[in-house]
Amino acid sequence: MESVASSVRAEVAASPMRSFLSASDFDGSARAVESELSRLVAKGELTRVRKGLYWKGPKTALGMVPPRPLAVALQVGGPGSGPAGFTAASVMGLTTQVPATVEVAVPGCLPVAPPGVRFTLRHPSRRDLGLSVDEVALVEVLRDWPGTVESPWDELVDRVKELIDRGTVRPEHVAAEVKEAHRPALREGWRRLELALGA
Repeated sequence: MESVASSVRAEVAASPMRSFLSASDFDGSARAVESELSRLVAKGELTRVRKGLYWKGPKTALGMVPPRPLAVALQVGGPGSGPAGFTAASVMGLTTQVPATVEVAVPGCLPVAPPGVRFTLRHPSRRDLGLSVDEVALVEVLRDWPGTVESPWDELVDRVKELIDRGTVRPEHVAAEVKEAHRPALREGWRRLELALGA
């Protein structure tokens, strides 16, 4: 028991600030791991986000800084998840609206949503393709265009160019996802964007 506790403490100490930790990632019996993680929560070293999921954040005089709802939602949603609706437009910098509820598109199956979050089911291909958060946001913005944005089309094009240069949007991955889609507006939006990008 003590060796498991020591191992958990060491791994938590070595984990970067502003990171999520899952109980299933630690070696040892589930009971011993959860017991030590609970002790670390009591000591203020971690915050329990939900069963089996913890957060290591900066400490202030008022306690540990909590994770943002979108970060929690993406962690719970898993690979291929990303912002949807007005949340996607906000992440892309295409609206000044701050949605009261965080919307996240999740591929495959829907887990129980954290407080303040609404999950939307999407095709498992996003997980299989390993789409990034920015790639999902782009697909969702194109899917809903122009319903969730305030910015003109040219600003979307400029933003996508920035994300491509940064490496967080890979046109070939987005194209593969669009190919799997059955939504005409998304297909047309991507075709138009490809032309604007000179693809």
